[in-house]
Amino acid sequence: MKSTLEKRILIFVFLILGLTIGINTALNIEGFRRDYRDGLLLRCQSVATELKASVEKVLALGLPLDELEGINARCQEIVGSDPEINYCLIENSVGQPLYSSDPSFHFFTGVQFLKAISDSTSLLMTPRWGQIYDLSLPIFDASGNLSGRIRIGFPDSVLEARTTKALQRAFIIFGLAFLVIFGLVFLFTRRDLVGPIHRLCDVAKEIAGGNFKVVVPPMSTPDFSELGRALQEMAASLRQRDEQISESYRELEETNRELQLSYERQEQIGTELGRSREMYRSLLEDASDAILVSDDEDRLVLLNKAAEAFFGVSRHAVQGTNLFTFWEKLECENLDDQYEMHQNILLGNFHEAEVRFTRPSDHTRLIAWGKGSPVVGRDGKRMTQMTYRDVTREREITENLERSTAELQRLNQMKDSFLGLASHELKTPLTVILGYSDILLDEMADVVGEEALPMLQHIDDAANRLSNIVRDMVDVSMLDSHALRLRERVVDINQVIRQALKEIEYFFTVRNQGHELRLAEHLPPIKCDPDRLIQVITNLVVNSIKFTPDGGRITVETRLSYRLKYMGERDAEENDDWRRIGRAPAPFVEILINDTGIGIDAADQVRVFEKFYEVGIIEEHSTGKVAFKGKGTGLGLTIVKGIVEMHGGEVWVESPGCDPDHFPGSTFHILLPITSES
Repeated sequence: MKSTLEKRILIFVFLILGLTIGINTALNIEGFRRDYRDGLLLRCQSVATELKASVEKVLALGLPLDELEGINARCQEIVGSDPEINYCLIENSVGQPLYSSDPSFHFFTGVQFLKAISDSTSLLMTPRWGQIYDLSLPIFDASGNLSGRIRIGFPDSVLEARTTKALQRAFIIFGLAFLVIFGLVFLFTRRDLVGPIHRLCDVAKEIAGGNFKVVVPPMSTPDFSELGRALQEMAASLRQRDEQISESYRELEETNRELQLSYERQEQIGTELGRSREMYRSLLEDASDAILVSDDEDRLVLLNKAAEAFFGVSRHAVQGTNLFTFWEKLECENLDDQYEMHQNILLGNFHEAEVRFTRPSDHTRLIAWGKGSPVVGRDGKRMTQMTYRDVTREREITENLERSTAELQRLNQMKDSFLGLASHELKTPLTVILGYSDILLDEMADVVGEEALPMLQHIDDAANRLSNIVRDMVDVSMLDSHALRLRERVVDINQVIRQALKEIEYFFTVRNQGHELRLAEHLPPIKCDPDRLIQVITNLVVNSIKFTPDGGRITVETRLSYRLKYMGERDAEENDDWRRIGRAPAPFVEILINDTGIGIDAADQVRVFEKFYEVGIIEEHSTGKVAFKGKGTGLGLTIVKGIVEMHGGEVWVESPGCDPDHFPGSTFHILLPITSES
């Protein structure tokens, strides 16, 4: 009775709490999915509107939609900046894709319209991602005619993933609340209700068993205390009566007790044995893996449902047949391994082996991984239980991954070879173009004529820019392939800096920017490649010039710095927390390049040294608010990092953040070690 009462209370509380959690979850999860979908559509709408404004601004200048530059990169940046956006593309008026976040992207092949979410948003079914939400905005040219459309979308799997996470969080919260409330109810029930009943029942059992000297423990409530006193008085009364007859019945009671206990043990053993057999059959039958059981005479005695489906046979047709005859009918490739596995299991050992066979029902070639273990039958004889799991798909995936890895390595090698070859082949015609353009501009300006001089100057500027791009490509290719070699010698770092700034003096004049040198005196000389170090300093200073407004100021500083030797990369979030080794500080020459520009956000500070990564939307110089911005190749800082690290140093950037209105500025740090050879 006490157990039933406790169970009823706990079951009632469990059902109430479970029903509350279920109803609350059902009411909120659909609303969450709808709100998250609308929020994601608003993000897509905002990004698409921004891209539409940029494109229509360019179209207003008279350029056709199919001749715009940098749109593919902008589409890639949109997709890269928001992991939940799957694609971004621009198509012409007849639906042909012109620009896309993925150049190999053929989105609208086999697309099926499901329903319209709004005037600009549709739910589509695609072969590649399943259901997707597609947002479309029209693009109009300067005349107001439809020029094309911007399409941005995300898969329904994003909503499913977010909904799943929200559901998991809800279950965790409600689960914790459930456990707390259920635990409190359980403690209250056990301590203040069921606990006293248990103790009183135990006392009653003691009295019923003839122990009339039992002491009723103290109760937490007055009602149970009163009942305890009544039991105590009853025990005292029974003790007085039982003392007269207890001696004569003591042996008989003891015998009866032993017989009862023996009977209960026998009954319990029989019940547990039957339960174990039924449980084994149930587990065997409901198992997801294919299971075969054979006896010591190699006969199949049992197959589960999964084995029937996996091997494509009927259990009634093969049950009782020889195990190895069964494998021969399945055209097993490694029959010897199966025989060895069977014999080892009969000896009491666990064994694993792979089996390759053909399923007769559909003639499919399959691969399974088998695990065998010994079991004991009803007659006490040893039997084998073999569990097989389908690993055909896993093997195919592994083989495909190995082939894909080899192909990626081959393509990477081809990329490096192409960059090196392309850069080499471009150098010769560029040298000719630059040479002749310089001759025409410097020595033949009066012959060419004033009308042609601007065109020649454009040719010379374009050729110089292309030459810089080729140089950067060559340097990056050599850095990636570890082919770049330094021509080191001992130099004065201050002299190297003066020479680097002298070469770019023209840029300060054009931008009306000031610059200041704060070079520490008596710095020890360092061993480096001065030409490459000039390249590093000019790249960083020119970068600061581009991102500093007209009239700004660039400061170059040198100083002696002592740092503990370190291992690994600097922590992106904790710039001063280095993983250090060694006990004594090592001397470094530190170069600081500070500007009064727009600054760099914390997220961009980590990635500015990546290949082709550029901060912000940098299209061209202008006379507006962002007149100090300019487009580059995206390789300069990568080359800087590679050259500095080849010298055994480190380079990083610090900035309060990006602000085009107040110009917080940025500071690039270069650490170069001072070695004993210096």
